[in-house]
Amino acid sequence: MEASLFRYIWNETRREQIWILFIILASMPFSFLMLDLPKYIVNGPIQAKGFETAGATQHYFQLKIPVPAALKREGFVEVLHGFDLDRIWSLVMLSGAFLLLVIINGLFKYYINFYKGRLGERMLGQFRYELMDRVLRFPLSEFRRVKGAEVATMIRDEVEPLGGFIGDAIVQPVFLLGQIATAIVFILVQNPFLGLIAITLLVVQGLVIPRLRRRQLILGRQRQLESRALAGVVGEIVDGITAVHTNDASDFQRADLASRLVKIFGIRFELYQRKFFVKFLNNLLAQITPFLFYMVGGFLAIMGTLNIGQLVAVISAYKDLPSPVKDLIDWDQQRLDVEVKYEQIIEQFSVDPAVELLPPPDADEPLPHLAGEVALSNATVADSNGTRLLDNATFRMGVGDVVALEGGTSSGSETIVEVLARLQVLDGGRVTIGETDLKDLPVALTGRRISFAGVDTFFPQGTIEEAMLFGIRHTRRPPGAPGRYDIIKSRGNNLDVAADWIDYEAAGATGLEDLGERMRDALVMVDLEHDILAFGLNRRISEMWDEAAERFVEARGILREKLDAAGMTGLVEPFDPEHYNSQSTIGENLIFGTPLDDTFSLRQLGSNPIVRQVLAEHQLDAALFAMGKDIASTILEVFDGLEADSPLFEQLSLMAPDQFADYQAALKRVGSRGFAKAASGDQAVFLDLAFGYIEPRDRLGLLTGDLELSLLDARRAFYDALGEDQQSIAFYHPDLYNEAASVKDNVLMGRVAFGIAEAESRVAAAVRATIDELGLRPIVFHTGLSFNIGSGGKRLGAAQRQKLAMARALLRRPDLLLVHRGLMQLDPASQDAIVGRIVAASRGDAADRPGFGILWNLENEGLAHHFDRVVQMENGRVASDSAQGDAEGVPRQDEREPMRASA
Repeated sequence: MEASLFRYIWNETRREQIWILFIILASMPFSFLMLDLPKYIVNGPIQAKGFETAGATQHYFQLKIPVPAALKREGFVEVLHGFDLDRIWSLVMLSGAFLLLVIINGLFKYYINFYKGRLGERMLGQFRYELMDRVLRFPLSEFRRVKGAEVATMIRDEVEPLGGFIGDAIVQPVFLLGQIATAIVFILVQNPFLGLIAITLLVVQGLVIPRLRRRQLILGRQRQLESRALAGVVGEIVDGITAVHTNDASDFQRADLASRLVKIFGIRFELYQRKFFVKFLNNLLAQITPFLFYMVGGFLAIMGTLNIGQLVAVISAYKDLPSPVKDLIDWDQQRLDVEVKYEQIIEQFSVDPAVELLPPPDADEPLPHLAGEVALSNATVADSNGTRLLDNATFRMGVGDVVALEGGTSSGSETIVEVLARLQVLDGGRVTIGETDLKDLPVALTGRRISFAGVDTFFPQGTIEEAMLFGIRHTRRPPGAPGRYDIIKSRGNNLDVAADWIDYEAAGATGLEDLGERMRDALVMVDLEHDILAFGLNRRISEMWDEAAERFVEARGILREKLDAAGMTGLVEPFDPEHYNSQSTIGENLIFGTPLDDTFSLRQLGSNPIVRQVLAEHQLDAALFAMGKDIASTILEVFDGLEADSPLFEQLSLMAPDQFADYQAALKRVGSRGFAKAASGDQAVFLDLAFGYIEPRDRLGLLTGDLELSLLDARRAFYDALGEDQQSIAFYHPDLYNEAASVKDNVLMGRVAFGIAEAESRVAAAVRATIDELGLRPIVFHTGLSFNIGSGGKRLGAAQRQKLAMARALLRRPDLLLVHRGLMQLDPASQDAIVGRIVAASRGDAADRPGFGILWNLENEGLAHHFDRVVQMENGRVASDSAQGDAEGVPRQDEREPMRASA
């Protein structure tokens, strides 16, 4: 990276800087005229110079061009005769000219500030992009010395001042010096003595203030380093919050944070003290000059060597002088500060000269497939402490071989996989694939032809589908036309994030139509399909097309037939508009639908005015209020005094233990009073509690047949009372698809019965069978793919994350699959089944699916029987290498054509 900030700015913005300098030069004559014009206004119309007699006029705007007397006796050619104005109209004209010059100079300043601001923001985006591009090219060893939070802070915050300075770096000092020079020249023209006074004080101001600000520069650097360290510590705490809590280290972390904050406070306080003292001194020096102008200039005016117009013009000119002087001093301070920041950033983003950056991706040409032999020759890798992870190790395998590595954590087996995945850099020796050194292969080639799955997984925030496609988003489509604010693209980067990046060929697909099937194959191979289907069944499809909706409605009848045929009729109680559903809550029975917003949320029905009106009309408000009080009293009586970890709490669904105190307080406030005398808030509390009651689940004997009939009448009245609010609820209907309900609820159109053993699993199996029978599995599967896995995939279990990472690696159909204990979170039986399927798939099949090689650092020795070779590693070297034979004589991958080009 460029070591000099100014050289970087000039190299990147040369044309723009030259253009804006030209604009600045063009603005200077107008600035001088604006300073000079007040003298003519004061001396002319105001003091009546030239208007001494009544009716006197002055001639304005006469334009003459000098020519030799031989050509014209007068010595000039009159181009514009001009016109005469009296005293009043002269004042109007000169004042109007002054206003015009003010506008012109204002427009010049507006354009200059706008242009340099746009330039600075564009370069800020470019610089951030270059830094992040460099991070993407760092070898793994570099990430072990930096903290992610610090890098993010530098790119986000520390680079920010550079954006404001880049536009000002060359333009600002020239512009300010131009303003200062214009004002000084003007003052010198009016009176040399006053000009020398102004120059002297400016020199003093320019020498003293920067010297006082040197300590500020040092403090600013210290503040930056301490703030960056604080960001790193905060990032560590967030990443390791589990360890902090489990080790009761929170107080120590608070003490550490407090000490760092105190240190930053001390630096910032001293910085503020010096900053405001310098500001005070700067303002004092700036005001001494007007004092001298008034005193000395006034004396000269009294003596007659300086007229009033000149004095007013000089004072007016100097009035605008302190501002550019102060801005120039501020610019110099900003320059020093930004140069320090730039040096720190360059230092942080520079690697050791001995460390080689990964080459930039270059995939404009078709990429060949890997073929030949993978070889490590006398490979040596050492960690930061000098411990040798590989010690002159030699290892060979064909690109299409299926090889297992065995060994402990310090055996070197993990390091071999990481070296081939380009996650480790050799300290000695050589790695080749075919005849080419691994470090000479483009990142795009190894990144697309080699897949890696390790112990740790990485998933950006997004859906399962986006996590799967992460491994095949590398096809660069032609960019669209640059938008108005496409800053990075305007600097030569034509990548378009909105383009179609999916490499369909890598997944063996021709387009979106069959890509889903390829993803399903990979997920089936790692035994994750049922999880995806479960996600899909429990999600809602917001935009269901009519034909599919009709098939889901048809599935309800088929499911009923299956349940009846299997003797499971009682496992599901369907939603029937004319009957009360005993497996649903009272609130669900009342609204008989799925709320589309919070207006009729089941958690706050008790305070909804329409619900309260319907309950009052059917005299249900007092009954449900009493039911809520009985529920609260019974639960508090039964669970009072139990330990917080009592298993009985697992049976409690109507309220959480941390709500006990709130309900106890509400019961105490209400006492023996009935519904009518209770406060509105307490009425809502107990109504909401009653709305969540389900008799078969809670079994308190509070729901009678008469109450169920009354609730059915209230359901009909509620529907009629909604009016326009009917759009806020998606009502259950036996013959219509409910877009607000989940896929599973739409197929069931009812509730699974409580208290029956294995009812949920048996019904779920019947639902899946019904879905398959109607060919609806692809829709449900696609819906499951849209499940949001959260940041880093934290909404998935550890085993699910490893399965998903393995599926992502397989989707790309690599030439070589590298695995470092990629299934260690699974039980041995699941590991064995998945490894068996992956090894079988690596041999290719009749569906024109190419085979691939495998190098697997095993989770346990019991998986070794799946592989053709087992290599035992010890102390960074190969201890033994046993070939187990080629299963069933299947041709291996290295027998295919040596090179196959593809896009």
